[in-house]
Amino acid sequence: MIRYKEIFLGNQCNNECIYCPYRYKTFSNPDFDSIINALNQNVENPPIPPLVKGGGGGFLIKKYDSVAFYGGEPTLRNDLSGIILAAKRKGFRRIKLITNGCAFSDIQFLLEIANAGCYLFEIKIWGSNPDIHDYLTRTTGSFQQTIQGIENLQRLSCDKFICIRIPMCCQNYKDLEATVTAALGLGINRIILQFQDYHLSLKDVLPHIKNAVNLSILNRVWIVTEGLPFCIMQGLEHHMSEIYYGWNTFFEKVFKHHQYCQDCIYQELCPGVEEKYLEQFRNNEFSPVKETKYLQDILAFHG
Repeated sequence: MIRYKEIFLGNQCNNECIYCPYRYKTFSNPDFDSIINALNQNVENPPIPPLVKGGGGGFLIKKYDSVAFYGGEPTLRNDLSGIILAAKRKGFRRIKLITNGCAFSDIQFLLEIANAGCYLFEIKIWGSNPDIHDYLTRTTGSFQQTIQGIENLQRLSCDKFICIRIPMCCQNYKDLEATVTAALGLGINRIILQFQDYHLSLKDVLPHIKNAVNLSILNRVWIVTEGLPFCIMQGLEHHMSEIYYGWNTFFEKVFKHHQYCQDCIYQELCPGVEEKYLEQFRNNEFSPVKETKYLQDILAFHG
C-alpha cells in the first residue's frame, strides 16, 4: 500500500471549475521554504491543509517515501521544478503531480518537470468533449489543452504513470462511459471515478459507474471509485479506493452514518455517507450489506 505525503502548493489556478473545493476559500500560497519544511516533516500525523496532509482511515503513517503535490494548479508555480528536485534529493521515491494537465500542452515545460524527477501524474477530466469539459471548467480551450498535455506525456521516453480523475456531477454523469472510453484511448494507466456532486442521485449515476468499471476492466486498466459507500458499491467493493487509501483525502468532506448502517457488516470500516448528500436525499437509496464475498479479504487487508 503506497501512502503519499500530500503537500498543498497554493490555490491559484488557470481554470475556474464550478465544483472547485477551493473556489470560495482563500489560502496564503506557501513559499518555497515553507514547502521544503513540509517535505522535512515525516511524522505520523501531519497537519491538515492548506499545507500538509497525510494518513486517514484509521491508519498511522510513520514515514513517507512518496509525495504528491496538489493545488489549485501546481504547474502555475515558477519554482515547481525546484520543488520536485528538492523532493527527489530528500529521498522521495515517488513524486506525483495532481494537475489539470493544461500546462503540459507545452512540451518544453513538460520536459522540465520530467527532468526534475516527476513521472507520476494525476489529471482531471470532466467530460469526453469540449462542450462538457469547458463548461465545467468555465475555461474555453481547456479540454484541448488537457488532451494535448496527456498526448505529450505519452511521448516522453521515461517510465511514467498517468492516472485520470473523472469527477461525477449532475452535468456530466450521462457522459461517463464516453469519458472513460476517451481516457482509455489515450493509453492511461489508471482511472478514478470521484463522486463530486451531492445533488446527484446515487441511484441515477450507479448504472453508469458499473458500465464504466466494466469498460475499464475489459481494457485491462485498473479503475477505482472515490466517495461512494459500501452499500452502494455492493459487488464492486474491491474497486473502492478507500479500502486501499482510507477515507481522508484533500477534498474536505463530512461523513455520517444513516439509520441502516447499524445492520451493515461494514459498519466498523465505513464512515457512512457524505452529510450533505443525506440532507438532500435522506436514507431512501441505502440498504445494509448483509453478506459479501469480499468482507474477509478487506478485513485482512486492514489488519
